[in-house]
Amino acid sequence: MVRQNWILLAVVGAVLIYEASGLNCVVCNSQEANCVDGSKPSEACTNGETSCYLRTNGANINRGCLTDAQPDCPAVEGSTCIKCTSDDCNNQQLKWPQCHKCATTDATCSDAQTGAGSFCTNYISANKCYERFSAGKVERGCQSDLPAAANNPCEGNDQCIACDGNNCNSDEGRVFQETTCVQCDTSNDADGKCLDGSAAATKCVEMSGGKCYSRIIANGVLERGCSGKLTPVEVTACTGTTCAICTEDNGCNKGIFPADRLQCHQCKKADSASCSDELTTEVNSKICSIYQADDKCYSRVKDDQSFDRGCQSNLPANEKSCNGLANCFECDGKNCNSLSEQTLKDSTKCQRCTSDDAGCLAGTAPVQSCGQTGDSCFVRINNDGKLERDCLSTLKTDDEKVKCNSDTDKTCIACTEAGCNNQKWLKCHKCKGGACKDEQAGEGEHCTNYKESDKCYERFLDGTDVDRGCESDLDPATENVCVANQQCKTCDVDSCNNDVSTAFLETKCVQCKSSEDADGSCLKGTKAEEICAVPDGKCYSRIIAGGVLERGCRSALTAQEQTACTGEQCNLCGDVGCNKGVFPENRLLCYQCQSTDDASCSNELTGDAKAGLCKIWKADDKCYSRVTAALNFERGCQSDLGDNANVCDALNDCLECDGKNCNSLSEQKLKNRAKCLKCDSEDTSCVDATSEIVSANCDNVEDSCFVRVNNGKLERNCLNTLGEADQAKCKDANDQSCVTCTGQGCNVEKWIKCHQCKESSSSTCNAEQVDANAQFCPKYKVDNQCYERLESEKVVRGCSNDLSEAACTNNLECRTCAESACNKAAANSLKTNQRCLQCSTASDDGGLCLAG
Repeated sequence: MVRQNWILLAVVGAVLIYEASGLNCVVCNSQEANCVDGSKPSEACTNGETSCYLRTNGANINRGCLTDAQPDCPAVEGSTCIKCTSDDCNNQQLKWPQCHKCATTDATCSDAQTGAGSFCTNYISANKCYERFSAGKVERGCQSDLPAAANNPCEGNDQCIACDGNNCNSDEGRVFQETTCVQCDTSNDADGKCLDGSAAATKCVEMSGGKCYSRIIANGVLERGCSGKLTPVEVTACTGTTCAICTEDNGCNKGIFPADRLQCHQCKKADSASCSDELTTEVNSKICSIYQADDKCYSRVKDDQSFDRGCQSNLPANEKSCNGLANCFECDGKNCNSLSEQTLKDSTKCQRCTSDDAGCLAGTAPVQSCGQTGDSCFVRINNDGKLERDCLSTLKTDDEKVKCNSDTDKTCIACTEAGCNNQKWLKCHKCKGGACKDEQAGEGEHCTNYKESDKCYERFLDGTDVDRGCESDLDPATENVCVANQQCKTCDVDSCNNDVSTAFLETKCVQCKSSEDADGSCLKGTKAEEICAVPDGKCYSRIIAGGVLERGCRSALTAQEQTACTGEQCNLCGDVGCNKGVFPENRLLCYQCQSTDDASCSNELTGDAKAGLCKIWKADDKCYSRVTAALNFERGCQSDLGDNANVCDALNDCLECDGKNCNSLSEQKLKNRAKCLKCDSEDTSCVDATSEIVSANCDNVEDSCFVRVNNGKLERNCLNTLGEADQAKCKDANDQSCVTCTGQGCNVEKWIKCHQCKESSSSTCNAEQVDANAQFCPKYKVDNQCYERLESEKVVRGCSNDLSEAACTNNLECRTCAESACNKAAANSLKTNQRCLQCSTASDDGGLCLAG
């Protein structure tokens, strides 16, 4: 009970205290956590205080509650204390800044400041720290501590920085010191002073903190300037050979940059004859104006025999100094291109390149000068595994030169003739062990040793382990690594030893030609496979000259033939006896027999008893059945008759067709099959169907014949040669634009030609017509005729069957005829004397009848 009363009294007391004050403030000093930034929780003021405050004594700050009886803390800015009257108003809303403070008399003030600074003496809400040079000395402090007139501590002082944030004025003095740097770029450098680094330093506009830079920008241009011009990212990235920031002294970015920039003799004989002499002074020596890390000096005699020297980098983008020029010398090093024009012409010439260049790999790169006489050429595989061709004098050590000149060491080959280092150095896959059995991807490696007519190999050792490499690298080198090893293969093309290991196990393939095929097993693909003399795991089938089928082992083909073995007529395969079966797969199958050997050949055939593959392969081959001139019946393949044979030439009973065993019809059906005239009016014999046009077999045995006029041309043929729509027109009894019949050679109908015109629409229709202008009548009619007549005194000509009635009904000035082009008379011959004036003066209002 006592405890409960005590708690009650405490609560009541707290309420009375709160009611007495009613204000909450942060109460603390800067020795306590969270006091400096004002994040400490507030508490109730207990003595009737009416304000909160924040103040400093220079070393510390205090926050708390304030009564009206303490007038030394104003509510306005500018003193060591500031008060406010709302709850929690002296919390994080009020922050008293800290700045580094030191005077010009302090020798350490110019150094970078560490740790925390001091609280500013006076409070203003927009306070700043500053650091500045004053009379050549550094001072630091708070804006609020300056005289009231100094609203901007940096006004009128370029060597000054004002900043927000506690202790932000900590920089080393040089950061806000006036900076002078060389400011230029070599793309605008008429006097060359930017390039050689002798240009005068000028004052930086940007705050650069005593730092200057030099860097290489796009297109090899040198740029110098003040570090304040660079972005933060560029400053961070400014390292290495092509960008540098310096702080040693104002104008520190002078001098040659980069330090390894090449310097070459640069001149033209056309400008100065002395340019072609050997140069021993630096009169013509200049720094290369475009920077390239791998730049070179050159001397050369060009195609037009002009002589010049210079830097590779100064040439146009697509020009190489020695591109194809024999009298040309490239070199590294200051003024290395000093040799005379005559020495250049007399100097040793070698291929100078690495296998990064395809021409170098093949040994076809152009030769270049070695820069001296009496030199030698060499070719070798260098330590990077690259093929290298160059002048012996370029080798750095005597040991390297001795290797190249050795008769026994084949890792480097030296020679003395111009361009002699053009040897083809083979590349092979090299491996042993498990993964070596797999097919090898990509390119192989250069053989370690050189050997003329070198070869790559792949082989089984003891029938299990696979080994690949170069013959020249075997110890001792051998002429034929595959001697006495049937599970081995050699080849002489770069990286050719890449087959999966099964490719050089024992290989079995069908090996034959259809031209030497007594039992037909080669043609049918049933012949037994045989062991290949040189195993490589693959077989082939191909069509060779004369349409002959050849099957065999891939190793028997040349490298060129192997590469070309693609498509329908050549195929490579990789299993034992894989080149069996019919080849090509679409080879034609026809019935093949003669009635003189087998009377049943004349019957309708079914099944495959008399069927056989066509022996000679031809892409557009056909089957045939025919009655020969000797009246014998035979069937077969068109290709078997020879290249120029025409199966049905001058034969009336003959059929050619496409498709397996399509020549199955009997001899009798062949003789009875539809035959039609096949011609058009471009052949004059076709118009009248004279005996000169012989009927010919239709492809469809039970076909019909037709005759029609199509686009002004008369056509005779088998009905099945037309499309479906045209066939329907021909079969329509009411459509006389086409006529059909079913007897052999029945399509002999005479189709008349007539002149067809009207004087009302053709000015030439009234004149006598030319036979050649007559046209076939659009429709057929037996005994059709042409007509010509006057209608309203104008000539009309045409075909009688185009009219609904007889042409000359009720027309005395009309004439019909039955021969082609017969309606050609001039208009005046159609006029008759049976014309009379018919009128009466009794009704002759105009007097025309009386006047006659």
